[in-house]
Amino acid sequence: MIDDISQFFASMQHFHFLRPYWLLAFLVIFYIIRALSLRDDSLAQWRSLMSEQVLSSLTVSGNNNNWLSPQKMSLILAVPLCIVLMGPTWQQQASPFNENNAALIIALDVSKTMEQSDVQPSRLLRAKQKIIELLELRGDSKTALIAFAGSAHVVMPMTNDREMIRHFLDALEEKIMPISGKLPETIIPLVDKLLATTNVPGTVLLVGDGATSNTVSAFQHFFAKQSAQLLVWGIGKSSQLTQESQTLTADIIPLQLEQLTALSNDSNGRLILMSNDNNDVKRVNNYIKHNLVIVDDNSRPWHDSGYPLIFIVAGIFLFWFRKGWTLQW
Repeated sequence: MIDDISQFFASMQHFHFLRPYWLLAFLVIFYIIRALSLRDDSLAQWRSLMSEQVLSSLTVSGNNNNWLSPQKMSLILAVPLCIVLMGPTWQQQASPFNENNAALIIALDVSKTMEQSDVQPSRLLRAKQKIIELLELRGDSKTALIAFAGSAHVVMPMTNDREMIRHFLDALEEKIMPISGKLPETIIPLVDKLLATTNVPGTVLLVGDGATSNTVSAFQHFFAKQSAQLLVWGIGKSSQLTQESQTLTADIIPLQLEQLTALSNDSNGRLILMSNDNNDVKRVNNYIKHNLVIVDDNSRPWHDSGYPLIFIVAGIFLFWFRKGWTLQW
């Protein structure tokens, strides 16, 4: 309770009006109502001819102290009405960058090399397991899924339903792709369309085991004009680890670590290598969560807190349902 009170007074130090010039409207209303009251003064013409003592003796005073009159209630009505128009505020609206609204686009490599078994049970199945762990950490956040080999295709557009993504993720494999090969750069037009639907800088997560020189140049050109960040998640073992392993066959193509490093560096991205535990998943999730644009406090809109006073204004307006309540303007 004490903390709530202290927070309230701390926020009230920023109290101000968004549109203070509407105070002039109250002055105009006050002037008009004052002019109406002087016009309705039937004794105004006699005041210049008689003294107040004589005039008060010759007239019968009515009850002018009653606030339930159209003119006086109009003046009361003007107070909350002008406050609403002035826009009182003491707190800024929450920034969308402080919420986990940043879009994540997962681009999964389903080419032939992802079926290699240097990572058990295979690179592709291990990548799927890692993605599912990431989705569990993120919860129901905006996520899209793209699959690519020799061509790229949107498997699931932007959605908050991680179970739906998980369902389509399980069905992805190399034989369902129409064009074989490994061209990560084919995801760029799809990523561009998906990012255009969001107003918060998102993250492109490329999950795979290799890239080409054309991929590096295409990604560098794309991310030079994009506010989204690039994360490269390398799945597989590098040539050094392949040589040290005694269980791998000679025909396994190792992880193209050099190309993936160049891809992340030239696109101002980050490279995360697969680990046997979930440390890589946590790193990827942290990079996604912290991809927040630092917004200057002055650019964040202030919350207009005057609208609840409309109910008070509406309540005062109910007096105009009384018979005989009218103002001759």
